[in-house]
Amino acid sequence: MSAVRRTALACAIATAFGAEATAQMMLAPLPPERPFDLDLQVKPGAPPVVVLPQAPIAASVVTTPGPAPTLAQPEHDDDEGPEWPQRTPGQTAEEPAFDPNEKPDRPGISTDPGTSIVCLPPVLKSILGKISDKYGAVKVTSTWRPPWRARRGSFHKRCEAMDFRVPGVRPRAVLEWVRTLPEVGGNKVYWNGLIHIDTGPRRPW
Repeated sequence: MSAVRRTALACAIATAFGAEATAQMMLAPLPPERPFDLDLQVKPGAPPVVVLPQAPIAASVVTTPGPAPTLAQPEHDDDEGPEWPQRTPGQTAEEPAFDPNEKPDRPGISTDPGTSIVCLPPVLKSILGKISDKYGAVKVTSTWRPPWRARRGSFHKRCEAMDFRVPGVRPRAVLEWVRTLPEVGGNKVYWNGLIHIDTGPRRPW
């Protein structure tokens, strides 16, 4: 065989093997792009984990506007804790408990131990003054409360609510008079005789 034919045969063989190798490389699966393979923790002997790339999100996505969001309503401050007295047999929420013979500690505004009215906003202090002027005395039992002792959304957490009672006076009668004040916001009388007022929207419950 001449040198020219041997050279041509060698070129043909190299070309054939090169084309086959190129075809095999084109058919081989590509490994997943990093960093997907960095998060794979494959146990010894376990089958390989195949990571499929997520489909791209279409750029022309048309969203239909939904209904307008509604503003969250303030939650009621029904913060009845275990330290409050329990209902007596037969007592209902419509019959708030009170002692008609209870005497005030002193005239004017007084507070329970550990309670302060210093943090109250001026509007609530003004309401306390009006209650004291009408009934002679008022006893404040709760103003600010720490988050772990107040419900979510409670005005007590911001010191914008107060619970109180008027010694010796029927609680519902006091609440009916308090509701005549235009600056009163949220208001309620609890079953244990305490009256709640806050700076939120005017709403009884």
